Amino acid sequence: MSYVDSTYYIEVFEGEILQGSINKKLERASEQIDTLTYNRIVSKGFDNLTEFQRDKIKRAICIHAEFIEKYGDYIDIPLNGFSAGSTSISFNANKVNGITTTQEVLNLLKQTGLTCRRL
Repeated sequence: MSYVDSTYYIEVFEGEILQGSINKKLERASEQIDTLTYNRIVSKGFDNLTEFQRDKIKRAICIHAEFIEKYGDYIDIPLNGFSAGSTSISFNANKVNGITTTQEVLNLLKQTGLTCRRL
């Protein structure tokens, strides 16, 4: 289950993912956000979080869904970079708990207090 619906993604976040794949990307992003927050959203219940936390989580999911849309084919490849002659390409993203995402997503989640390793 996604914490963000397509209506929020389109009307509030004003995202750019094509309509046919929005729900699938939001679902995958929500599952990965759960991993990044050590399933604390699941254990507390999304509706039991503060409005501030819910807002940050929704934004993080939308940003991560767009990251998946844009780089999905390259996220799980074992290479960190590629070089051919004078051309070099490297994948600059953060990997936490096995999830590759952007620093922006991590910063939003950090603000919720749900990513701290302490209990």
